[in-house]
Amino acid sequence: MATIDTKEHLIKVARRLFAQEGIGNITMNDIAKVANKSRRTLYTYFQSKEELLEASIEMEVMKISTAMTKVAVSNLPPDKKIIKLIFVRLQLTRSIVRRNSCLHKDYFLIVEHIRKNFDSKEIALYRHIITEGNQKKIFNTESPDLAARFLHFCLKGIEMPFINGIVSKNNDDIFVQNFTEKVILNALGHTGAH
Repeated sequence: MATIDTKEHLIKVARRLFAQEGIGNITMNDIAKVANKSRRTLYTYFQSKEELLEASIEMEVMKISTAMTKVAVSNLPPDKKIIKLIFVRLQLTRSIVRRNSCLHKDYFLIVEHIRKNFDSKEIALYRHIITEGNQKKIFNTESPDLAARFLHFCLKGIEMPFINGIVSKNNDDIFVQNFTEKVILNALGHTGAH
């Protein structure tokens, strides 16, 4: 197994074990055993289970970032692209959090630490789409940078209510998506042009 494959394999095994058993209930020996690797191999790549946890979270965050980038570079018009980007982000985040819900609260503190880099990339994607929308006369936004930052921080605030189903309480997903689309597009000065 190549070096990158071995490292990814160790991360995936650790992530699965952490999610199933909780961080405190798993040892480096457990990870090595389930991964079918020696402790020496495991310690070649990671000095502690905390390092492995951080690597597994980075892998999860990278999945969101990759999916968002695919939407951002798609051929969709900017108004459709921004809405799709928002829901790809929210739905993938919900999926990751639910899959890892039995983990200790430290998991979410590490996520926040790792997200700083992700956050700046996310803001850049929003800025790019809003600027594109302005150039195509689909949006009429005075400051794409401010709009991108505002959108980013609003989404961070709605993350947990979305994940917990509070946002869609008494409403179906289609209604929530249509409502979100109206709010976001109105805030961006959507002109209706294509």
